[in-house]
Amino acid sequence: MNIKYVIFDFDGVIANTEESNGNFLAKAFNEYGIRFTKEDMYRLIGLNNSSELQGILNRASKQITMEEFMETRKKIGNTYENSKIQPMPGLIALIVYLRDRGIKMAIATSTSTKLIITALNRMHMLPYFECIVCGDMCDRKKPDPQVYQKAMEYLSAMPQDCIVIEDSTIGITAGKNAGAYVIGYGGSGIKQNREEADLIINTYDQCLHKIIEILNGCDK
Repeated sequence: MNIKYVIFDFDGVIANTEESNGNFLAKAFNEYGIRFTKEDMYRLIGLNNSSELQGILNRASKQITMEEFMETRKKIGNTYENSKIQPMPGLIALIVYLRDRGIKMAIATSTSTKLIITALNRMHMLPYFECIVCGDMCDRKKPDPQVYQKAMEYLSAMPQDCIVIEDSTIGITAGKNAGAYVIGYGGSGIKQNREEADLIINTYDQCLHKIIEILNGCDK
């Protein structure tokens, strides 16, 4: 492998947002008497799909429009702007190592640009990334590879030169469909099927060691 680029998902990879996201969603659904379950949260991980949200809204005793629900969500707040948010343990050490080796980095996420830029600013992480591709910049969502293909295009990268780091089943599929080597990261603690990944790790210390092995293999 001739690794020149690493592309990160955001939620559950850069920051452990998924449980917090679920809690904010639960508060919004509760406004309409809807119980938001763990199964609902797991099903939504990695998705930016209004039809899934609408399916949950259909449990309400009265009809609720998506516009009404989104306004409620806005009033309640969100993880990226309103909660404590910090990088995953060990992530900064990995990023610094990659940067020092001249490897370019990007983010490819289904979450909206406004929220991702806000979160990265709060964590002082924007300077690390050559490009950021968000869900509202794409017309096709994961597991479609478009978000990763756009990141590769902006990086002027060939798929075989890229590592993708993902935590969700559909994100891993998207990375594989884009032609990248995919690392399935389990550090968020959310159970996901990561069997399709080329490599499965649970900490960024493990990830750093594996990437060092891969890069040393490239140098031989």
